Amino acid sequence: MLQRLLSNRYVHIICFITFYAFLIFEYVFFVHAHFETNGFVLAPDLFKIIAGFILFLILIINLFILPKASDFMYVLSLFAAMGFFVPSLIMFQLAGTTVYIPLLSLLFIFFLNWKYLTIPSIKSVRVRYQEQKIILITLSILMLIPFVKAYGFSINSSVLSFGNELYEVRAEARLHSNIFTAYLLGPLTKIFLPSLIIYGLIKKQKLLWIIGTVFMLYLFLVNPHKSVFLSIIVVFIFFYFKDYKAKAGLMLIGFLLVFAGTLIFSRTSGNILPESIFVRRLFFLPVYISDYYFSFFQDNHIYLSHSFLGPLIDYPYHLGPTLLMGEQIYQNPETSCNTGIIGDGFMNFGIIGSIIFVFIAAIFLKFLDSLRMHHSFFGLSFLYLVLFMNSALFTTLLTHAGLLFILLGIFFFKNTNTASK
Repeated sequence: MLQRLLSNRYVHIICFITFYAFLIFEYVFFVHAHFETNGFVLAPDLFKIIAGFILFLILIINLFILPKASDFMYVLSLFAAMGFFVPSLIMFQLAGTTVYIPLLSLLFIFFLNWKYLTIPSIKSVRVRYQEQKIILITLSILMLIPFVKAYGFSINSSVLSFGNELYEVRAEARLHSNIFTAYLLGPLTKIFLPSLIIYGLIKKQKLLWIIGTVFMLYLFLVNPHKSVFLSIIVVFIFFYFKDYKAKAGLMLIGFLLVFAGTLIFSRTSGNILPESIFVRRLFFLPVYISDYYFSFFQDNHIYLSHSFLGPLIDYPYHLGPTLLMGEQIYQNPETSCNTGIIGDGFMNFGIIGSIIFVFIAAIFLKFLDSLRMHHSFFGLSFLYLVLFMNSALFTTLLTHAGLLFILLGIFFFKNTNTASK
């Protein structure tokens, strides 16, 4: 009964429209009301409001009426709409940010849902489960050693409050970081440890998922990145329901319940931190930062000179892009302001760059769909969609081990939706 309800298309449409209306309410009466001095202005424009509603209608048709590439891609495109299109549309309508961000977000969703954009299946030999388990556990332990050496076990549980203490502990951890901790955090927290949790849940091996969870919590406590903690929650939530449409319903209703919970909490307690983290930080701040990228790099694109084309093209600034934006936005060169594939593509090559980067990200996610992984691994794919929305393209593929995920997907996770394990 519950799965049927969560899978119902009309429930999805109602929840999605409610989500849009709720975010409008939150922007006007919470984000703008409390953070106007931080750049969240209220400057509604009738033409932009009407144009925004037209774009929203186009999205509804694309998401809920036109044929889908697959149910897997439907859930990803639905979250892309919730996580970036809707907030960017609202800020275009009410705050005057650039229309390119919702338009490019809509293009990304179109690529994800386009049934004619397909990836052929690659023939490969899948490593047996017992061997996979040994490899995953061994590599996870080996990659954890640099973190134990760098941070030890001085754990500050105050980071679980998700307040300012989190940023203070992270700043302290940065002093002890090294090249190994910098480049191993992504593979550990996005692939290896979540995979241990998933396999433990699938195979009903409690010790395996407990080990994965404990290691993830350790990494969060010694070097607190909220994405690491949220990764644990995402993996467990998307383990449930084999039907991807039920996962979509669970996601929609879950977000609405959290919205309502943070709203009630802030109104009754006077503590706006949870609402600020969940609403402003998660949905609207990435749009604000991306809009700043569009303004700053309007006529001075950097053509990957900060990346692998650096030896060929001179990078024109004294700071890397993320710290440069921190200096520009917050007057603090130690604040890192990341942007997703849309802002990253524009910074490098303009609108054409955004279109190309959006297309590459869509191909990456389409490839994951072609692997026909067990539905429980959807949480990993979801994490990479979140990365594409908040991190640079090549950072996601290299530093956050997107290409490694593809490789492991081919030899470890492929066809696990039907094969005997």
